[in-house]
Amino acid sequence: MGRVLIVANDVVAKRMAGPGIRCFELGRVLAQAGHLVTLVGVGATDLAQESLRIVPQLSHIELDELARQQDAILLEGIALVRYPSLRSVPVPLIVDLYDPFPLALLEQEAHRPPAVQEHESSEIRKVLRELLRGGDFFLCASEVQRDLWTGALLEAGRVAPRIWAQDNSLRQLIDVVPFGLPKEPPHGSREERRLPVGNLGEDDVVLLWGGGIYNWFDPLTLIRAVGRVVETVPSLKLIFMSTDHPNTSVPERMWMPARARQLSDQLGLTDAHVFFNHEWVAYSDRSRWLLATDCGVSTHFDHAETRYAFRTRMLDYLWCGLPIICTDGDRFAQLVAERDLGWVVPAEDVDALSNAILEMARDPERRRLISERVQEVARDMTWEQVAQPLLRFVASPALAADQPRHHWIHQRPPNPTELRLQEVSRLLRRAVYELGHSGPLATTKKAARWWSKRARGTSPSLAAANQPEGDLGPGDPRGSTKTGEEAAPATPVHQAGGEGAEPDPKQMVP
Repeated sequence: MGRVLIVANDVVAKRMAGPGIRCFELGRVLAQAGHLVTLVGVGATDLAQESLRIVPQLSHIELDELARQQDAILLEGIALVRYPSLRSVPVPLIVDLYDPFPLALLEQEAHRPPAVQEHESSEIRKVLRELLRGGDFFLCASEVQRDLWTGALLEAGRVAPRIWAQDNSLRQLIDVVPFGLPKEPPHGSREERRLPVGNLGEDDVVLLWGGGIYNWFDPLTLIRAVGRVVETVPSLKLIFMSTDHPNTSVPERMWMPARARQLSDQLGLTDAHVFFNHEWVAYSDRSRWLLATDCGVSTHFDHAETRYAFRTRMLDYLWCGLPIICTDGDRFAQLVAERDLGWVVPAEDVDALSNAILEMARDPERRRLISERVQEVARDMTWEQVAQPLLRFVASPALAADQPRHHWIHQRPPNPTELRLQEVSRLLRRAVYELGHSGPLATTKKAARWWSKRARGTSPSLAAANQPEGDLGPGDPRGSTKTGEEAAPATPVHQAGGEGAEPDPKQMVP
């Protein structure tokens, strides 16, 4: 039994998107295997879980102290930006690359001034280089992603003679851990169609968009297609399950939700055939939404992000046995086509998408047969099954053979002054961001609240994380710990998908 620290790149709470879900579920699998798992999220948490400790975001010094007590550390996204001291911790680093965030960033920033795009892209490449150079073991979500990241590791100098001699398949350097499914069956049924939106009737045919609306998705073609089909099938309804992201650091330049709502309004579909649920649905409540619908849908544009992404919302469709309508071009579209799990259409093709929706809506018997096949496929995709490469590494964690820095930097004791300077630098960046977005008065109030709580002493989160098994103290730190404001505030960042990204779900220092 070892100690494992997971550093999430997103909120880990009752309402969370793909990156937080992935860390939470992988943490549960590791805990079930007998490891002592501590999960550090972004901001506060209200999520209770008996098998692992979930704590809010920590300061640099607190996390450095906690990290040096671990046997392995799993991190995702830009965790090295928030906690740069992890670069020098003498513990094997597992880097989760399931989200191709550099590609998503290019799509997210595409409408900003060229100079800003170049700066953001340059910064994210620096982050990626540090991840590739610093990791001891890498995870990705598919074999296609593994090809992408193997090329990146080769360019970063990580496919070196020592690594090759150790394992020329490179599976000990990078392996595939897809997004998984709960082994427990979903709760709910189609008969229980009591949702906050839609006013669903027994005869309604309901399409569900099961995650956030991000710039790299294409809800516009879908809304146009629904507008056509309702002329023939007036009982058709489309529900967007969540639009307001649980991570408040997701930038306002996610303009696609507003465009989707605007188009729906223009076509006269809003609140008649197209419904937007603004509040992010709690992770534990999502099955009620999924099982109240007839078909899951995911449409996107044709670009490189699509090819390498792993749409985590599609896993929920599989879990709940929903037929799927999706755009061609990614791994899930290939799976849907190969196993006849629904309908695959070309990108931005209103005619093809309309025909697929019409065929789905008119043929309940085909939906039933597809649902049976979907459930069969889902049985092989539980978290316990897909996480096997991670479990093997954590059972015997080791520093990578090609890491010369391990011979000296890991022997250097932590430098408190350096850690405090890193924390001050992050706070200054946060202050600049808040001034620009909230104004001087709101920024001053936030700073005063944070410093007043900070002055009370060491964060209870760190104390909870350091308590031995069986002596958890009041409030059981494995569960809910609402002390996020006592940790250093999260750096405002780019958050993709994650959903995932899916989604995903890609954070960038402003």
